[in-house]
Amino acid sequence: MKVLEEIASEEKTDRSAAARKILDMGIRQWKVDRAVQLVLSGKVSVWKASELAGVSLREMLDILNERRITWVKITPEEFERELEQLRKANA
Repeated sequence: MKVLEEIASEEKTDRSAAARKILDMGIRQWKVDRAVQLVLSGKVSVWKASELAGVSLREMLDILNERRITWVKITPEEFERELEQLRKANA
C-alpha cells in the first residue's frame, strides 16, 4: 500500500481516489488490448474494436499504427480488382 500512498501524494488526493484512478486506467488499457487482439484475430472490424475499447475510430487507428499492426487485409488480386473497378468508374 506504500505505492498507493505515494501515488495519492503525487496526485494530491486520497488513497481511495488514487486507487479508482489507477483502476480506471487499467480497465481502459485492458479494453484497448482486448480490442487489438480481436482485430488481429479477424474477429472484429477496426470500427467495432474502437467501440469495444471506448475510443474513437481515429484513436483506434493510431493505436494500431503505433503498435505497427496492419489492419487492412487485402490480397494483391483483390487490390488489382478494386483498382480496375475504380479506373472503369472514372473513365
